[in-house]
Amino acid sequence: MNRLNHLPTLRIRPEKKVSVIYRGNTYEGFEGDTVATTLYASGVRIFGRSLKYHRPRGLYSLDGECSNTMMAVDGMPNVRTENTLARSGMNVEAQNVVGKPEADLMGFMDKMSPAMPAGFYYKMFHKPAKIWPIAIRQIRKAAGLGVLAPDFEMKGKFDEIFPKADVCVIGGGPAGMNAALAAAEQGLRVILMESRPWLGGFFEYRAAAGEDGTPLYEHARALAKKVEETPNIRVFTGTSMVGAYNNNLITAFQRGGDDDVFDERYVEVRAESVVVATGCIERPLLFENNEKPGVMQVGCAHRLARTYGLLPGKAAVFSIGHDLGLEAAIDLSDLGLKVLCVADVREDGQDPALVAGLEKRGIPFYTGWTAASANGQKMLKSVTLTTVNGKRSREFACDTLVASAGLTPVNGPFTLLHAKLKYDNHTGFFLPGNMPEKCHMAGRIAGLHDAAAVETSGWLAGLRAAADCGATTNDAVRTAAEKLAGLPGPVRGSKFVIAPVKGKKTFICFDEDTTVKNIDQAMSDGFDVPELIKRFTSAGTGPGQGGIPGHNLPLYVAHTQESPDLAPRPTTMRSPLVPTLLATYAGTNHAMSKRTPVHESQTWAGGVMETVGVWKRARRFSDDKTARAEIENVRNNVGMLDASTLGKFRLFGPDALKALERVYVSNMSKVAEGRIKYSAMCNEDGCVIDDGVVTKIGENDYYLTTSTGRAGATAEWFRYHTRFDGWDFSIVNLTDAYGVINLAGPNARKVLEKVTDADVSDAAFPFSAYREFSIRDAIPVRAMRLGFVGELSYEFHVPASLMQSLWDILEEAGAEFGIRKFGLEAQGTLRMEKGHVILGSESEQRTTLHDIGMGFLWYRKKPDAKTVGAVALHQTEKQTGRLKLVGFKMENPSVGTPRDGSPVVDSKVRGYVCTARYSFALGEPVGMALVDDDLAANGNRIGIFEDGCNGDLKYAKVVPMHFYDPEGKRMKM
Repeated sequence: MNRLNHLPTLRIRPEKKVSVIYRGNTYEGFEGDTVATTLYASGVRIFGRSLKYHRPRGLYSLDGECSNTMMAVDGMPNVRTENTLARSGMNVEAQNVVGKPEADLMGFMDKMSPAMPAGFYYKMFHKPAKIWPIAIRQIRKAAGLGVLAPDFEMKGKFDEIFPKADVCVIGGGPAGMNAALAAAEQGLRVILMESRPWLGGFFEYRAAAGEDGTPLYEHARALAKKVEETPNIRVFTGTSMVGAYNNNLITAFQRGGDDDVFDERYVEVRAESVVVATGCIERPLLFENNEKPGVMQVGCAHRLARTYGLLPGKAAVFSIGHDLGLEAAIDLSDLGLKVLCVADVREDGQDPALVAGLEKRGIPFYTGWTAASANGQKMLKSVTLTTVNGKRSREFACDTLVASAGLTPVNGPFTLLHAKLKYDNHTGFFLPGNMPEKCHMAGRIAGLHDAAAVETSGWLAGLRAAADCGATTNDAVRTAAEKLAGLPGPVRGSKFVIAPVKGKKTFICFDEDTTVKNIDQAMSDGFDVPELIKRFTSAGTGPGQGGIPGHNLPLYVAHTQESPDLAPRPTTMRSPLVPTLLATYAGTNHAMSKRTPVHESQTWAGGVMETVGVWKRARRFSDDKTARAEIENVRNNVGMLDASTLGKFRLFGPDALKALERVYVSNMSKVAEGRIKYSAMCNEDGCVIDDGVVTKIGENDYYLTTSTGRAGATAEWFRYHTRFDGWDFSIVNLTDAYGVINLAGPNARKVLEKVTDADVSDAAFPFSAYREFSIRDAIPVRAMRLGFVGELSYEFHVPASLMQSLWDILEEAGAEFGIRKFGLEAQGTLRMEKGHVILGSESEQRTTLHDIGMGFLWYRKKPDAKTVGAVALHQTEKQTGRLKLVGFKMENPSVGTPRDGSPVVDSKVRGYVCTARYSFALGEPVGMALVDDDLAANGNRIGIFEDGCNGDLKYAKVVPMHFYDPEGKRMKM
């Protein structure tokens, strides 16, 4: 296609070519082209096929308002090619196509539409019940758009930034730029976001003269230059807002250019005030085959020519409902497009100058007419026009139909900012009834069309936003408000809903192939609210959200319901407003983890560090993945483990004991000074969520530990479950303030005796005791005598700043006993041999306290506080048909140790292996598994399935879980 390379409005650089590969052929475009415009310039008109009916889909918009031009680019599905810049070497493929887009073998689905009424998948496949397993597999195969290869590797650089601004302006059109300049003039920090790669909005591509005679595109570029040169305005182009949260937290993502160090980045802005100047998009015209390739929006046709130098076709019919359509018809005619006629759904109200422009060019103009049908098998061949009452009609042969019923505001930001939208009868827009606090509206989104009014409204909004930030703008606000009052106000909007057609193939949502007939079917089924109809028919649930159906759906529902005075009610948009990549939300692949105070020491000692939850922890201290040397050293000698990641809390106050009783299942009144008590927490379902130990350190003063995973949630758990009681207590999270060293092994006491003068004999410091003393008369420790690994063991809680010193002291003192560090792998094997449970490894979210054999912890009589989960514990105590935790040994040890997670099966899955390791102390593999309760009795045989065993099962016998030292003599010696 010949380009209009002489136009001053172009955003392409004809001197720099790019090429993309599509279906094995190379297509050339220019720098600045999108993938879609590159293909369009080379004659591609069908970009893919629709979701349900496999109807051909073509270029309709240029801002990604629907899925028409979603294609696979370099293996990435669902790329919006109409606003994705083309880069040389891109490999592009059509989606949802069997064969080629022009001849899709699944095209017969279009003829089966009568068999797929609204909600058919809810109605058809559940009876008889036996058909559902078959049907669901086929539905899942057909669901979704695009295919992601299993071996696809995400490429690109992703980043995130968190700037703060006084004023955040969303939308870089004339209103947004004026708002940014007005706020910046007050000395405030301003962030301006624009989704397109350049500023300018609806001025940027228009050659029409402004108030001073300057073409609008020239004025827009001069304004953009001024914005970009203002030092306290930070401009983010190629940036789409995706979310808004309390206190004006705005989230967005930005697409990077060739000169950027990122492909996409997440942007999170905390602003004092927000200006929404997102403008309008076009409301689709509803008529038969309104999504056929060759049908496009006014803005799409106009920008194709003015921005990319591409005439949309050879001969065009315009069917419009706003003055921008008249302007586009005149301009495109001047640029060489043959405009056969212009049909305007409005009977009156058109700009007389534009009507005169049509007459001057000999373009027939039909008021009160609309497109009724786009004709042609795959591509548009002709258009049938009709009067809005359906009494008269005419047909025109053409290859392009420029169609638009009117305008609709991009009001998604207001929805996310919790504004209640109401239908405005004058503009026909859904506008906020009450503006959210410190949020302002400007420009076309308010129904303004006059260029001066649009700009002035932006300036006024910027001043008001500045006032939110404390600037003195009263006089300036008054002057701007008076100026705006003297300019043309919001224009009367088109309320035209649908052409006089039956609506069999009149699409209200292109993404989901939802027709107005489907909407009728939903209403006949009793759905009378647009929000419910949206869910039942899927209209507006696709990647474009409310871009295409968001305005038409509530208008059509109100128009066709029995009550004619029922005001249109909008549907709700949700974040993200614009689809983006999960990789963008993830940002840069930082090693986001916390480090314990002795992290470096463990690394220097050869520790293999792994991310465990939010922490970096040592898995082992050698290349031996079984950690045998570490395990045997703890069993026979002495070892030390960094356990600093345990949750550590101080709970104190007059009602501290009541709070303990509420969240722990045991009788916490038995917690005594100098002793520690082990207990667990459950949720309301009786499912165990945490365990740990508690000790009393003073009157109404307790010190407790939790698992690593719950350290961040424990304080809130206490507060949440006591929020209505008015109890007087406080809880302080000491997790990061204290480090923990576990000293374990038969020689642990000998090491401890070398570094303290305290009496640590078995009589003075027995098992389950708590003591406070000093190490080397300098380091205060809170010491607990525990036995998690099954040996004589001490847990030292020490201020984090002194952790490294204690670590070095113990290592030096234990040298003569062969002390060595051990990691999580050794700890996991040692505690498993002892039958000690780690929640999350030997439990899952459905596992109750009874299921893991710890029901003995539950104290049933608590007069002062109801225990969280007590009701469920009562109900499930004797419940059958549940998974129970058991120990097992392999019948034939030579078959090896089963992998964690391996299913336990007979004729069906009966459970799974939680943890299994080879026990060097026992000389055989042992493990723990959750199995159906009828398999849980000791002596039962269970089969374990593993890949690579040719379907043969590994058999094991259920045994008591205390594999090693069942009497517990070693940890009490």
